[in-house]
Amino acid sequence: MTDSPLDQSRSEILRVGLLRESYDQALDVAGDVWPTPALALAHLLQRGVSHLSSGELRPIEGNAPHDLLASLHEARDELLTLEASYMLIRYLAYCLTRDASTLEATWVTLADQHLDDRARIVEARRREEHLKRELLRYGEQLVTLPEHGELPEVAPDRPRKSRGMFAGLFDGAEAAEIALEVPSGVVSAADRVARDRGWTAEWGDDARLLVLTHGISLALREREADAIDGDDEGSVRSAFSDARRRTMQLEGRYATLRLRFFELRHNQRILGWRVTALQIEAQGMRRRLDVFAEDRERLEALLEARRAEGPPPPEHDAAAPRLTGWRGLMDRLFSSR
Repeated sequence: MTDSPLDQSRSEILRVGLLRESYDQALDVAGDVWPTPALALAHLLQRGVSHLSSGELRPIEGNAPHDLLASLHEARDELLTLEASYMLIRYLAYCLTRDASTLEATWVTLADQHLDDRARIVEARRREEHLKRELLRYGEQLVTLPEHGELPEVAPDRPRKSRGMFAGLFDGAEAAEIALEVPSGVVSAADRVARDRGWTAEWGDDARLLVLTHGISLALREREADAIDGDDEGSVRSAFSDARRRTMQLEGRYATLRLRFFELRHNQRILGWRVTALQIEAQGMRRRLDVFAEDRERLEALLEARRAEGPPPPEHDAAAPRLTGWRGLMDRLFSSR
């Protein structure tokens, strides 16, 4: 297949992200004929657009059994599509994992601040009730509240939620952000292909990346085809077995990443709600602390004024009601007073 040259007269900058492992693989398969990595990836994007527009992978031809060649072609085509999707979902799951860590750190910080504000509110309430009880001794008519109980202590090293089977999913992974100089026609064609296949509705702006990964996977399949002898049944059969084995391995990994991606997107939504709730509650708690501060200043000023007038009146026990009738008689006979 002959690719049309990239028209640099009308081009636009297209920013895409890839995992470093996919980026290195793309540069390797593109070859060293390109002066810059951006041009190499732009070429692969164009290859992806051309392949997805035609929908055909060049089959292996030869004198090997026709059924075997057809099976090999089907296996290679399936591997091409699956590997392209795997590169995309692995990158997106990595980005969500990275963003979730940042969001979780924000949530933990807000949760710790919430505990501090709650402790300050309890202490402010205790101080206010103490001032009210002092003023009651001077005859002020105030409503007091029961003493607040002790708050449970939270260990600073409380365990966080375990990531379980996904703990080492992205060990050593690193994202690479690339700015591609791509002809405007190629970008429009990529958007059209992604829209027609429903990728734009599913992946949004990342649908362009899926077009690029199809170009990378196509180049990998074509490089592998150079080592396959279509006239040798053993070579074709070996290539078919290898393609099926790799497809089965990628299917398991892809399913795992799809599950992880779904969980991360769902958990990130919930975590975002929690962060928003804590931010709103923090505003209410700070307003409540301001009210406590104003009330404390007012009560302290009132108590200081009453103390300046003199000591509080002596406290007297309330006189017990005098019993009458036979109950009063029995009380006077058997009372120790």
